Amino acid sequence: MTPLRLRGVTLRNRLVVAPMCQYSVTDGFVGDYHLVHLGRFALGGFGLVIVEATGVTAEGRISHGDVGLWSDEHVPGLARVVDFLHAEGAAAGIQLAHAGAKASSRRPWDGGGPVTEENARPGEHPWPTVSASAVPAGDGWPAPAALTVAELAGVRDAFVAAPAPSRGSRRACEA
Repeated sequence: MTPLRLRGVTLRNRLVVAPMCQYSVTDGFVGDYHLVHLGRFALGGFGLVIVEATGVTAEGRISHGDVGLWSDEHVPGLARVVDFLHAEGAAAGIQLAHAGAKASSRRPWDGGGPVTEENARPGEHPWPTVSASAVPAGDGWPAPAALTVAELAGVRDAFVAAPAPSRGSRRACEA
């Protein structure tokens, strides 16, 4: 296969694993599940493996099962995955995310839709959602709080800070 150069990164080939929401973490922390799930693609020869939608703020994650990068404490688990991908010759990427009005969602296999006190898993409660406007995601969804200009800037800053080198000794995820 032909290597592909993108900016300062050379991929060993053009095979890319797109981000796939797994909804398989607790409090945003990746562990062995993600090491195996993503690592198998590096072992299979993919050039770039992209980590699933990763919440830049706790209230901006899609579900309780989403990967997070809103705290320095999330970095070691992600760094472990990245180190493995790199050791196997794959580049690592990440899809940073903020779900807006679709935050506080149930996992697809739990029926989708918004988390409510009635349908929440034990220990998982709905949280107030925020978005650029107070428009609900759809019928049956709560109206999110509309962010002010300053609060929108805070969300922007969370996107910038999530992969920043200040989060430990290296970037948590990089292409």
